[in-house]
Amino acid sequence: MEAGRTRRPGVQALRIAVVLVLMAGWAGLELHAARERATAQLANLAATAANRFEAFAGRFAAVSREFGSVAAGPHIRVRLAARMLRLEPALAPAQSLFLFDVAGRFIAATLPLLPGDADVSDRGWFRAAATGVTNGLRFSAATNGPLGQGAGVVVTRTIGNAAGAVVGVIGTFLDWPAVRALATPPGLPPGSVVRLAEVGGGAPMLAFAVGRAAPHPLLDKVIGWVGETPRVAESARLPGGLVWTVEANVFAGVTPAERRTVLLHGVAVVFGAVLLAWLLRPRRRRAKTAQRPADQVVPVTEIEWGWEIDSRGRLVGVAGNAPSALVAAVGTNFLDLLANDQRAEQLREAIAERVPVHDLVVAIVLPGSPSGVSRRFRVNGRFVADTGGFWGTAEEIPPVEPIREAAD
Repeated sequence: MEAGRTRRPGVQALRIAVVLVLMAGWAGLELHAARERATAQLANLAATAANRFEAFAGRFAAVSREFGSVAAGPHIRVRLAARMLRLEPALAPAQSLFLFDVAGRFIAATLPLLPGDADVSDRGWFRAAATGVTNGLRFSAATNGPLGQGAGVVVTRTIGNAAGAVVGVIGTFLDWPAVRALATPPGLPPGSVVRLAEVGGGAPMLAFAVGRAAPHPLLDKVIGWVGETPRVAESARLPGGLVWTVEANVFAGVTPAERRTVLLHGVAVVFGAVLLAWLLRPRRRRAKTAQRPADQVVPVTEIEWGWEIDSRGRLVGVAGNAPSALVAAVGTNFLDLLANDQRAEQLREAIAERVPVHDLVVAIVLPGSPSGVSRRFRVNGRFVADTGGFWGTAEEIPPVEPIREAAD
């Protein structure tokens, strides 16, 4: 009897499933690490953006403190305009400085006043600023500049008197390119989307993409398979009632080598899943016959007939020159026909353990034979993986005389 065991698809499937779980876990850990790195990178960028706006607000506050009076005499206007021209470069990338009293009347500016701009009391940005707290900083919603600068954001700060009452509003203007420059810290990953909005929600006043990220549709699917989202976002509270938000792809900040590693693991998991599904596919039971393709036949000489049993030991088919009594026994338990001796026990063990047998001589009590009379057969057989049964061939050994079982 051959000692080696046959390979079982169930065992192979279990091994593949274990490998798949390990590889999927590994890919999940890599994706999680990539997500953590991307989130940390965006958090640092959010802090940098907040610092940029804080620095601009600090410069604007310093400039505003140079204007503690809103007197409107002709000579004072000239002196105020000269001081504004001297201080304006400190506010880059902002353009111009302008000063209005609490009623919205023009006092001084670094640019010529356009017709109709002498009174801004009806402008939304001015009303919001004038009703604010003393020395309060505000970024307006999208609007046109008060000195004809075009579309952008007006940045204002109230001016108070010694009693703490608001007596005027000083402001500067950021057009959209200037706002974008201020809101774009260096190091933003390609394809990042930046948004500026007022605290409390609502439509963003500005939204733009930075560069163009290379598409990763397959990697995005891999991320989805492990339960992650392909994009991450971070935000920062800015001075003046604004919120800065950035959103980027998880893989925007990782190296090509890291992307390839995750992609290869994802492809391996998919391939392994397909292989596992193939191994566990429902198998069509073969016809109840002992005939097998030639490449599956156990090599023996002068094969006379074939036999097959199912997983429960029932005889399900015979072929060739099988004894007629055995043909009539199809459907009965084949193991019950074996004589009670050591070789019969060897065959039973081989069938139970699913190991091949070669040239094993056993005695079979054929149905209808006189009690205790058996016939000897040289048996070869092997396990059938798709049915869980056993198949083989048998050759009768001509008896010198009938073999009788010993009485119990």
